Formats: sequence, C-alpha cells, structure tokens
Amino acid sequence: MRRLIAITAAALALLPAAAAGAPPDDLSEDPIDRGTLLALPSLYRVEMTLRVDALRARDGRRIPLPRQGREIREVGTAFAVASGGWLVTARHVAAPDDESVALLAAQTKLAVEGRAHADGDAADFVEATGATPVSARVTRLVVRQADAGEGSAESRTYVPSRIVPSERADLALLRISARAAPALTLNEAASIGTPVASLGFGTGSAFAEPVRGDLEPAVRRGALARTGTLDGDEPEERNAILTTIALEPGDSGGPVIDAQGNARGVAVIRSDEGGIAERATEVRQLLQSTGITPAPGPSARLFREGMAAYWGLDLAAAQRSLAAAERAFPDHTLAGIEARRARDLARADFALVGDRRRQGFLLALGALAVFAALACGVGLARQGGRGRGSVGAPTQRG
Repeated sequence: MRRLIAITAAALALLPAAAAGAPPDDLSEDPIDRGTLLALPSLYRVEMTLRVDALRARDGRRIPLPRQGREIREVGTAFAVASGGWLVTARHVAAPDDESVALLAAQTKLAVEGRAHADGDAADFVEATGATPVSARVTRLVVRQADAGEGSAESRTYVPSRIVPSERADLALLRISARAAPALTLNEAASIGTPVASLGFGTGSAFAEPVRGDLEPAVRRGALARTGTLDGDEPEERNAILTTIALEPGDSGGPVIDAQGNARGVAVIRSDEGGIAERATEVRQLLQSTGITPAPGPSARLFREGMAAYWGLDLAAAQRSLAAAERAFPDHTLAGIEARRARDLARADFALVGDRRRQGFLLALGALAVFAALACGVGLARQGGRGRGSVGAPTQRG
C-alpha cells in the first residue's frame, strides 16, 4: 500500500485528463509529438501469465480458485534504457511479489464468480482475509516491440534472459537479445509544470478511447505536478513524481517522456490525483547497482540525428542518418520507413518558399500531396492496445 506524502514542491493545479491519443505523424511540429516519435522505437509491450493454484487466509484456511481463474494474464509496458538489450519496467509487472499476486488472484476469483472485482474490491478481499498465494509461478513472460504504425517494421517478440528486480523501488530490469536496440536517455530533472506524456499499453473505457491493436501504444499527455515521498509497504522511503496523466491498467512500466523524448520516470500507479512515476534517478541507480551504464546506443543517436535533419528539411542528411540507424539495428521499427519518406520527399516536385518559420507547414502540405499521389498515408499509427494491465488503484499495484 502506498501514498504520496511529504510534498517537496508547491502543488500544481491538476489539469483535466486528456483522452489517450495514437502516436502522432512525423510531420507534426508539436514538441511532445516529436518526443513521442523519438521514444517509440524503444517501447515494448510486456505479456505475463501467472499460475496460482489457491490463496491461503491468515488463519491457515485454503481459499480455492476457480479452475478457469488459476491462470492470470497480465499486460504492462517496458522501454529500453541501456545498450546491450536492457529494458526497465515496473517490478509488479515482471517480478510480482506475493502481495501483487494475491491482489491479481483475488480480482480474477471475484470476476469469475460474477462479483464486484474492481481494484478496490480485490484489495478489500485481500485485507479482510489476509490472503497470500499458494504455488504461484510465472509460466510465460515475453516482451514485444511496439507497433509504430502503418509501414513500420514488423514487431519482434523476445523472451527476457535475465530479470533484475529492484529491492528499493517498483522497478525491474529485463535483458533481451537485442544488443543494438535503441534506448532512451534518462533525464532526472522533475521541474513542476514540465509537459510530458506517458506511452503504454493501458486501455480505458471503450466509450472514451478508440479500439487499438494489441501492439499499438496509447499516448497520454499531462505535466509533472509535484515530487514527494512514497511510503507504506516499500522497504525504503524515496522520492517519486506525481503527474497529471490519467494512467490506465497496462500503462505500468511505461516511460513518462518529455519533449526531447527523454525518460523522466516510469509509470507505476494511478491515483485520484494523477499518475505516479518512479523517478529516472531510481532507474539509473538500479542500472548502476547491476554494473550497467545508462546509454542510448548508436542506433538511438543516429535515429535522433536523422529525425532532427528531417524536421530541419535537410532530407539528404536525414536519409543518411536514418539508413545508418537501420544498419546499426536492423529491427528498428521506424528508421527504415522514415528514411524512405525522406527519400520520397527529396524526389518530390515541390518547392519550399518563404521564411524558415513557415517551412514546416509547407513541408507538411508538400508531403501530404506526395503521399496522396503514392496512395499511402502520412499517419504513423493507428490507435491500439488491449488487455487489462498492471497499474493499480490509489493504494494498490494492479
């Protein structure tokens, strides 16, 4: 159980939660849109299957689970944070403790029995019975590259070869066999009011959010609201970030990114006030305790250089850097398609006129004409993502 306490900065009036959006197209001039595009190739969907035979009450009584409720499938998010195939996610997504497993099992039990099974209902059940899991084990854990949109490279699936849970924070490292995969740069600043977005595979109400494909992440916008101390069931108190982002189940473990596409934190909990994220400082410390240096790697650097050139209308330089990024990591989901788009724009029969402040707009018009003529869309992604995930209620990990 956790609360955000000991506020260390003046509270920022929380903004209304914006509806989740799909990844933006590559012609957007919005800074957060561009940061999102830079971060997308480092994003992964986490899929875990737990087997729980029963729960045991504090009085020793065995609480059987319905046969159809003994396998629990959960979805979360992860992102690369260091070269060598190192990803970070929430600990309760990839290495759940007994409390997290008991909550998931209780929620599944209540749902199968046709009883109220919201986060709070499962927490009440576990608190009332003192339930702990019996013979709980992870039977499947895979991570899958995010689908970056129409025309992007096919997403690959990886089985982590190593899991390193944090003893301090709700974080865990995963290692996959993708040593050249692009990683996000960590930014440990937490300035109040900084515009940010979370990227994750959470699903909201079907009435509020369009249906998305399983591998298509939701982009949820907000701002850094304040920093404070997490306490409760954690072994040590530590600083965390409260954001104005309305996280959903499945967003847990995903990055909270800024306009430069850097990771300011890792989404872990939703609360009545907003989404709570572990700070980038905790990620760095976990990496360093494992002997790993945070680094984006060559494919991330080249992709950033290529997109900067693309947005600056230097299409020849964009093609070179983006092609080099794809060579550095052939499974890069966006480098290849962006290199082809830069090439198509360079070959297009249109001119950019006026001062440079208007060129982004003119580029968008020209690109739309080119892509329409080629009978292919400009949009990077369709909305997607299904499944009940791992971000819990205000005092609970889901």
